[in-house]
Amino acid sequence: MAIRIVTDSTSDLPVSLAEQYNIKVAPLRVNFGETSYLDGVDLKTEDFYHQLTSSKELPTTSQVNPGEFEEIFKEILDQGDEIIGIFIAKELSGTYASAKIAKDTLKSDKVHLIDSRGVTAMISIMCVVASRMAEEGKSVSEIKEKVEHMAEHMKSAFLIDTLTYLVKGGRLSKAQGVAGSLLNVKPIIRVKDGVIDTIHKARGRAKGIKWLIDNIKEEGHDLSNKTVFIVNSNDPELGQKIKAALLAEFTVGEVLETQIGSVVGTHAGPGCGGITFCTLD
Repeated sequence: MAIRIVTDSTSDLPVSLAEQYNIKVAPLRVNFGETSYLDGVDLKTEDFYHQLTSSKELPTTSQVNPGEFEEIFKEILDQGDEIIGIFIAKELSGTYASAKIAKDTLKSDKVHLIDSRGVTAMISIMCVVASRMAEEGKSVSEIKEKVEHMAEHMKSAFLIDTLTYLVKGGRLSKAQGVAGSLLNVKPIIRVKDGVIDTIHKARGRAKGIKWLIDNIKEEGHDLSNKTVFIVNSNDPELGQKIKAALLAEFTVGEVLETQIGSVVGTHAGPGCGGITFCTLD
């Protein structure tokens, strides 16, 4: 019997890592008007950003429904494996609730669910750690305890390049958007305990990247034994600049990279970039 990790597409887990660790990714739906796509399946990240920038209205996203989770869980259980599901924060999506309904329907004690308290690479890090622990022969209880502890100690900071999508999504007024754009303001946001908030406002990209690195230094984090994710939303050049700035100041145990997908990308827009890691030793 193996332990299988299941997550959802808001994790933005790179396909290579999903394949390497045999992680099942349940796709949310992305809706542009009347057209609905399975996130990451029939709407790739690059195509999503193309539609996002050419659409007058923001797309909506729909959670994975209980029936879809039931099928995923049943297939894995039928193979004799046990499941640890790691999903987007309850505050940001009903996906975890759907997984809970599926678990209750199946009445299986071999399905274990974890609220990541986060989104995007925050979830990816937990999935990678859980998978590696499973490969090492750790028990479900050991893995679950570790990941739940990680969820309480995640650090994330994302530099927003354009205010357009924050205005469209109602997080900023049009007046705030215009003023911010004129001043070249780049908000830096974080996700903490399922809540998205602004933690800094930089004047320009270069100062924003510098703040990301300085903030880690000021908080005294040692990254030499940590997995750090560098993320970007359809802007690999920004991702490489953040990575270079990080490695110029820190020795990092492992650097992984991924593209921000449709859920965060809908509000952050293209040109967003950031850093995520777990502060636990």
